[in-house]
Amino acid sequence: MPPPPSVDPKHAPFPTKQLIIIGICRFSEPLAFNSILAYSYVMVKDLGIHEKDAAFYSGLLLSAYAIAEAITALGWGAISDVYGRKPVALVGLAGVALSSIAFGMAKTYWVALLARFIGGALNGNVAIMQTMVAEMVTNPDHEPRAYATQPFVWTLGGIIGSAMGGFLAQPAKYYPHVFSHEGIFGRYPYLLPNLVAAIGIVMAIIQGMLFLEETNPGVKEEDTSAIEEVNERTPLHQRPRQASTVSTLRSGRHRSLSIVEGLRQIRKKPSFMEDGMPMPIDQTFDIRRSSFATIHSITLPRHEILPSFMIGPPRRTFNFTIIMVTLALTLLAYHQMAYITLLPVYLLDDVIAPGIDFQGGLGLDLHDVGTFLAVNGFIALFIQGVIFPFFVEKIGVWRSFVSMIVLYPTTYLIVPFISALPDALIDPAVYMSLILQGFFGIIVFPCALILLKNATPSPLVLGRVNGAAMSACCLARTLSSPLVGWIYAEGGSAAAWFSLAFVAFLGIVQLFWVPNELGGGKVRIENGLKEALHPHHHEHHHPIERDIDEVAVED
Repeated sequence: MPPPPSVDPKHAPFPTKQLIIIGICRFSEPLAFNSILAYSYVMVKDLGIHEKDAAFYSGLLLSAYAIAEAITALGWGAISDVYGRKPVALVGLAGVALSSIAFGMAKTYWVALLARFIGGALNGNVAIMQTMVAEMVTNPDHEPRAYATQPFVWTLGGIIGSAMGGFLAQPAKYYPHVFSHEGIFGRYPYLLPNLVAAIGIVMAIIQGMLFLEETNPGVKEEDTSAIEEVNERTPLHQRPRQASTVSTLRSGRHRSLSIVEGLRQIRKKPSFMEDGMPMPIDQTFDIRRSSFATIHSITLPRHEILPSFMIGPPRRTFNFTIIMVTLALTLLAYHQMAYITLLPVYLLDDVIAPGIDFQGGLGLDLHDVGTFLAVNGFIALFIQGVIFPFFVEKIGVWRSFVSMIVLYPTTYLIVPFISALPDALIDPAVYMSLILQGFFGIIVFPCALILLKNATPSPLVLGRVNGAAMSACCLARTLSSPLVGWIYAEGGSAAAWFSLAFVAFLGIVQLFWVPNELGGGKVRIENGLKEALHPHHHEHHHPIERDIDEVAVED
């Protein structure tokens, strides 16, 4: 059978079917990740942890997954380079499913902790699936839309996962007419949400086995054997591996390759470390793309700070601006992660004193927590989809970045005083805190990533800068949950919230050392609502990624 004719990447169709399939796989993971947020505090108490220490051990339980994933992420990436993305992705999903069942059936805290750790160790899917998206999108014009779907899918799965955790945990207690105390869900009160999540993951595995296509060009034998001649018009996904690596480009072999192909291949390399921590929005990021951890494509102005290719010896990669912006991202990651893990503890903790209670919590139940976390997901979607594009384009990246960091401490300062409000105002006050946290976080994080990309001296080092920044953020998120839990256990609820306000205040102080290198440059954010209101307003702008892609070698 003759090989199919090669397709110019510029004319390749949008891979809708494959993106839907991988989106289903991606959607199934936060079902398990986010459900634990609602009940981890009460679970560790049921497993024998003293109430005084429950906040700390709950945070440790949440961090165990990320620690294990960070340790094994590079290994899974290397395995996927040899054996393919598809089997690694499906094995990762199976690992999450099995660890979820083991976690739900744990009778001691240490078994639950081990189950979480093993689940993280078996899962390399966040980085693998992002790489699969990069490899299946051959048309550069389709990249922004394809990458922007991933945060949306994660957030949607997180909404359902949060509701599952709040409404399906302890079913014999809340639904005694359906679930018996002597039955399996009475003996294992946290099995049901994990079982439902595992069933969803198994269904994702089945559809992945049937319909998901391998994207690793080195494993697709039919593609590598079918191409008789490799030239600058050959699609990247149809190239033999030795013809499209950066080392080949740098060694001078196959000089017909253009710089655009080398740079595009660099951008398609998986990040150093991605994290799967249960955030209200998926805050994995890759500054080599244009989505910047949002559901939008953000177009940067063309500038001289990020040249199209390097001439002569490279300039210093980790310059002062990159170090300062990375530090700002690290502080943000710390208190953002701590907030979303501390809030359920505060909501569920018993009231200790009437009025302003700086030691205890609000005394709510799991259903309340599940509702708050699920609504928080809708808040995040609304802010990302509607408010973010208008706000950042109007205010500007730098002013958005500064203003959000300056206002951020208010999110944490108001929470300890919620207990003094009348019962009718408790829920609105909690929602106000969630809105502030979502608004500040969703605006400032992409702006910080834009500043980081703007400060990078060359596209050739974008992956290195991204890896360092993501590693720092992952470390901060991993440490934040148990550390703020320990502060809660030792000093009470107010001490924990004020500690987050202190870290956010450090971010304000650190602003004095963050250079503003954006100048008067504007950004454009592709958004369906905005484009519908102004259909011809931005039609002549071109993304910087396209400028990079279209650079050719001149002999």
